[in-house]
Amino acid sequence: MLGYFIICLLIILQGCAKPISKGEIKGNLIEVLDNIHTYSYEMEMEMETSATGEDIKDVVKANAQADIDVKNRKIKIFIHINERNKRSKSTQTKIYILDTMEYIQSEKDSEWIKFEVPRHKLDSENQLKKQMKLVMTSKIKNLKEETFKNIDCYLLSIEPDKRSFWEVIMEQDEEHPLMRLLNLDYEDVVKRINMEMWIEKKTFFPLKCIMKMQAVIEKEIMKQPFKMTIDIKKTYCYYNYNRPLVIKLPDQAKRAKVYQKEWED
Repeated sequence: MLGYFIICLLIILQGCAKPISKGEIKGNLIEVLDNIHTYSYEMEMEMETSATGEDIKDVVKANAQADIDVKNRKIKIFIHINERNKRSKSTQTKIYILDTMEYIQSEKDSEWIKFEVPRHKLDSENQLKKQMKLVMTSKIKNLKEETFKNIDCYLLSIEPDKRSFWEVIMEQDEEHPLMRLLNLDYEDVVKRINMEMWIEKKTFFPLKCIMKMQAVIEKEIMKQPFKMTIDIKKTYCYYNYNRPLVIKLPDQAKRAKVYQKEWED
């Protein structure tokens, strides 16, 4: 009889537990993100574009794996891209960024090249940081609970600013040249956006992020109608939080040629 009473009491207490608020979610995330020194991610992307006068849609699919050492300012990214259009092609690229030096090797050109980059370049490749900035500065329009890989999570549906979302999903740190050339407004161009983030309940580490966007660039150019439609979806899965990551430059990369633009002596 006592055991039955205890079980009933536990059920009642669980039912009375106060649900977490959206503000508390953001507060916990701020504290956790300030203490993330290393992490890894896997990314899948599919982007489909079509434009006036083109019968075949361009389809780009990409897979990437990255290790990010925020504390020691090191990044390693391996990316595989498949492009399907009139001339389909596949490329694999290896990228290392060590503080202000970037090293690249593409499948097409097996030799490594290196060049100096601004100090903020490393931050521009920190996908988690950029996505979480969107979460912090955007409205959480929906909050529910869901499991991801058998891990209890909070599932956040985010409603970000259209321009900010475009910059993150398209990985552009400045205004898109086509948008600037045609004097277009992101509010008009970006038609649909969707962003969902899975946050582990126990640790508040982000585990998964899905971003989708449809954009339509439409303008009359030289008295001829022009229209381009972009549909893109990206999925990120995050892991290896604060674990030791081995980001070691390959010997071939150490002997990389310094890249020089054609107009430089």
